[in-house]
Amino acid sequence: MLTSYPHAIAGGALGPAATAAETCSSSGVAAAAGGAQWQQLRFASKKQGGSTQNTKDSNPKYLGVKLFGGQRCIPGNIIMRQRGTEFHPGANVGMGRDHTIYSLIEGRVKFSRDPRTKRRYISVEPLGQPAAAPPQQQAAQRLQRERPAL
Repeated sequence: MLTSYPHAIAGGALGPAATAAETCSSSGVAAAAGGAQWQQLRFASKKQGGSTQNTKDSNPKYLGVKLFGGQRCIPGNIIMRQRGTEFHPGANVGMGRDHTIYSLIEGRVKFSRDPRTKRRYISVEPLGQPAAAPPQQQAAQRLQRERPAL
């Protein structure tokens, strides 16, 4: 929309006797002779929209414990999905490339903690058998078997 507004009117130089050619001139030359100058202004036809931020997001990774302590599992069941080794694999459990811990046998899930190293372990106890020793005891037993007695 184009609109003309007087930029400066010096004491009403155009007055009531001004002709239509003087008041509506596009160049402003005729009006300048009378002492006033007109300036054309252009108004926005649309309101400006603001810019947005923080619009990108990544897909969910669905990490965390999938089978809790005491729950039954079969071979191949994912017990926990994690980034890094927050939990370490114990007995009858495998660990994938992305640190996913999964069951190798049918049994019940068991969570334990090594008091010396403060590591947390996930293991699977076979069904109907006595509880397996914690991972740190398994390591000690393995060393005793491998090392000959003096």
